[in-house]
Amino acid sequence: MSDDSKGQEEKLRQPYAGAADMMLSSVRAWNDLLATSADMAFDVVLKNWDYSRSLRNSAEQAVADTIRTQQRLNKEMRQAWQGYSDDVKEIIEKGGK
Repeated sequence: MSDDSKGQEEKLRQPYAGAADMMLSSVRAWNDLLATSADMAFDVVLKNWDYSRSLRNSAEQAVADTIRTQQRLNKEMRQAWQGYSDDVKEIIEKGGK
């Protein structure tokens, strides 16, 4: 092959080499975008899971606190009622004597 035909071949290959480089760059960019999107999607799922778990724990704690408060209130009201009924009983017994 002569130097002239090699030069022409090289001129023909240059545009294809540039297109191949652009294509490879595009494939790399899409690959990076896909990897980043997948990572972000998993992060969002995990954050939503953690938030849901935290919210559920908070709701369970609120229900438990409400039940404890209601139990304490019920106990105090029974004690107050017992004291009241004992006082009424004493008054009735004193009045009968």
